[in-house]
Amino acid sequence: MTTFFKDPKNLRYRLSTVVPGVAFLTSILTAVTMTSLKMSLGQYYAWLVALAVFSGLSSLAIIFAMTSPLKDLITKAEGLVRVDKVRSDRGLMIEVYQLIEKLMELAKEREMENSTDGARMIEGIERLDYLLPLGYMSLMVAHEVRNPLNTITGMNELLKAKTQDPQFQKYIQVSLDAAKKIDVFTKDLLDFTDDEVNMEDFDINGVVAESMKGLSYEFNQVVCDFEKGNLPTFSGDRNKIYQAINNILKNAFEYERDGGYVKVATAFDRSMLISIYNRSSRVEQAIVQTIFKPFFTKKKGGRGIGLFIAMRNVKMHGGNIDVTSSDSGTIFTITLPVAG
Repeated sequence: MTTFFKDPKNLRYRLSTVVPGVAFLTSILTAVTMTSLKMSLGQYYAWLVALAVFSGLSSLAIIFAMTSPLKDLITKAEGLVRVDKVRSDRGLMIEVYQLIEKLMELAKEREMENSTDGARMIEGIERLDYLLPLGYMSLMVAHEVRNPLNTITGMNELLKAKTQDPQFQKYIQVSLDAAKKIDVFTKDLLDFTDDEVNMEDFDINGVVAESMKGLSYEFNQVVCDFEKGNLPTFSGDRNKIYQAINNILKNAFEYERDGGYVKVATAFDRSMLISIYNRSSRVEQAIVQTIFKPFFTKKKGGRGIGLFIAMRNVKMHGGNIDVTSSDSGTIFTITLPVAG
């Protein structure tokens, strides 16, 4: 019976027709039985109750047969909803792969492979097809590494608190420092794909001061001035704006780590303006736009993610980052429009 109702052609046998039909047939059977058989009044009542129970059970069986396929469908739908978030990144990757395939087909249809530009284009697409899985795998690794890394850090901190031996404490601290580096790297990878904006009202000057305070502990030889402007409250994602300011400011501090000078100034002129100046760095005009591309870096050991994330976070708020560089130093100016 379940198979019968799974067939779309049999959907006309729905509850509104089947259940009344069963009740009607049961009442006819009851009437015929009561008139053809000679029964006492008590037997009539017993027979009537038995037929009513039979009618009810038959109706329930038919309802179950009709609704069980729907339950299966709902279960499958709920399963799809539960895994939707897990599949989102994978689905995006599939879309990118489909785009790559279409580009390859387009290049071959136009017979571009015989030309220098066409060969270069196909080579670039094939290289992209190779690099994309590597990028996806790196993000998966970053996700998987964080939990065991937190366990390692926690256990090392517990061991450090328990032991009094200076030599052991030194070894444990080396392990903690290494774990911190891995944590920073995995955080950068995860931030690389974070595109959600959580709006709230906050003070830009407070964000700048918080970033400067944290970096001043790490780069304690750097002289830093903060010229606060009179700013209105800004509405945006505080964490992302902090990240953008901190990434640029950290670059400035790194260039001045040996006792150099950094200056931060904020102002309001129809938009929020945050300028970050340092004396030592130089940015050639030819690469001003290139420095905001992912994985571009001029620093030894740099990952080339910080400025890319800074520009992305600012652009999420409709803003921009301008760079002015000369022999006297470099200024990064963040512009953030104010709504209303």
